Amino acid sequence: MTMAKCDLSIDLDDPDKVYVGGDKITGTVHVIADADVHCKGLEVQSTWRTHGRGNIAQGNHDTVTVFQGEWSAGQRESYRFELRVPYWPPSYHGNYINLDHYVDARAKIPWAFDPKASAEYMMRPTDAPPADQIATKNQANGCVGFGLLGLVGAIMLFGCGGAFVALVANPFVAVFIGLFLVPIAAFLTARYLLPKWLLGNVTCELKDTQLSPGDTLRARLEFEPRRGTAINSISATLTGSEVCVSGSGSNRTTHRNVFFEERHQLEGATTLQAGQAKQFDLALPIPADVPYSFDLNDNDLNWELELRVDIPRWPDWHQKLKFQVVPDGSRPKTESPAPHAMPDAQATAATPDDEITFVETASHLWQLRDDGEQVNVLVDAVTGLTFDMEAIVERRLLYSGSEDPHVYRDGYAVWAHHTDPPLPLVLYVPHELADEFEQAGREPWRFRGTIVGWDDDHRRLQIKVLTH
Repeated sequence: MTMAKCDLSIDLDDPDKVYVGGDKITGTVHVIADADVHCKGLEVQSTWRTHGRGNIAQGNHDTVTVFQGEWSAGQRESYRFELRVPYWPPSYHGNYINLDHYVDARAKIPWAFDPKASAEYMMRPTDAPPADQIATKNQANGCVGFGLLGLVGAIMLFGCGGAFVALVANPFVAVFIGLFLVPIAAFLTARYLLPKWLLGNVTCELKDTQLSPGDTLRARLEFEPRRGTAINSISATLTGSEVCVSGSGSNRTTHRNVFFEERHQLEGATTLQAGQAKQFDLALPIPADVPYSFDLNDNDLNWELELRVDIPRWPDWHQKLKFQVVPDGSRPKTESPAPHAMPDAQATAATPDDEITFVETASHLWQLRDDGEQVNVLVDAVTGLTFDMEAIVERRLLYSGSEDPHVYRDGYAVWAHHTDPPLPLVLYVPHELADEFEQAGREPWRFRGTIVGWDDDHRRLQIKVLTH
C-alpha cells in the first residue's frame, strides 16, 4: 500500500448551527491532488462516534458519492454535498464519555491509503429515542420476595441434600457446594429476605418512566411493617451516571462516573409500628439542564431513583428504578451551548483542556491490539488530537518523505514505544529535534505530538512530533 497523492478538507456552510434530527447539513469538500490519481468514489457521510474511556461506538446515517474519476497533479476541485442529520443519539461531552457528530469524507484510491477528512457539528434531538432502545424497570413489589424465598429454599435443599450425597460419593463436590451454593443463599437471604421479614411486602413504582429536563419525577413507596422496628431514615436518591466498558473478553473493564446525585429524606430516625401502613408519594424535580439518557454499545448514560430504608444493625431494604430523560419535542435555540455533563458528584478530576489523555488512548489501543477493526475505529476517532507524551526511542528508519508523506522535509521517521503500556509507535521527528531524541538514549523522551494514523503493516501508532 502506498500513500495517496491528494488531500481532503471540509467546509460546512453553517458550522456553528445546532442541528436537530432530520435537518439538512450542507457544505463543500475540497480536493488538492499532488499527483495523477484515480478515484473510485469520493464519499461523504453523516456519522457519529464516541470517544473517552469506553470502547468506540459509532453509526452512519446518510451517504452520498460526489465524484468518481481522475484527478491530475496540481488539480484543485470542490464538491458540494447535502446530507440528512440523524435523529439520535445527541451530542454529549462528559467526563468518561464523549459523543460527537461528524461529516466524514473519504476518497477511495486503488492500492493506496484512502485520504480522509472530518468536520464536527453539534446535534440536539427533538424526539425520544426508538422504543427498542428503552428498557426500564418502574415497579417492584412483594411477589419478588416469594420468588426469592422459593429460590433460597431450593438452593438450601439442594445444598444440604447434595452435600449429604456428595460426602458419600465425592467429597470434592461437597466442598464445591459449601464454597459456592451456601454463600449464594446467604447473600440472597441478607439482601432480600431479612428486610422483608421486618418490613413486609414493599411496593414502589414510578408514575412515568420517560421525562424531560425540567419535569417532575413522581413515584410511590408503600409498605406495612410486620414487626415494630427502629430505622435511621427513609430516603430517595436521584442519580445520573456514565457507564462505559473498555476492552474485551477477560480484559473487559467497566467504568462508572456519577455526575449527578441528589438525596431526598422522606423520613428521619423513627420507630415503625407493626401493622401501621406507611405510604410516600414523591414529587422530585428534574433539573432543566441535565443530559439525555442514551444506551449505545459499551457507552450508556443512565438515570435512576434509589429508594432506601436504612435499618440499624440489619440489612437495608433498597430498590433502584430506572427512568429515561428524553427531549420534550421543542427545537433548541441556535445559540444553545453544547450539552455537557453536570459537575461530577463524586469529585472526579477532569482535565481542563483534553477530555482524554494520551496514556488513556495508549491503554485502549494496547487492550485492543489484537482486534484490528476496533483499533482502526479508535485511531480514526483520535486522529488529529495533540497530546503531551513520552516514549522510549528504538531506532531511526531509513525511508524518506517521498515514501511517507508524514515525514518532515529533512526530518526522520523513528520507531519507539510508549512507556506504559509499551504501545509501538512511529514518530515523525523534525530535523531540528534530531539531537534531542538521539541524546535521550534509553531514557524516556518527552515531547508533544499529534496522532496522524496507524501503520497496519507494523501495528504502530503514527505520531507527528511538534517543534517547541
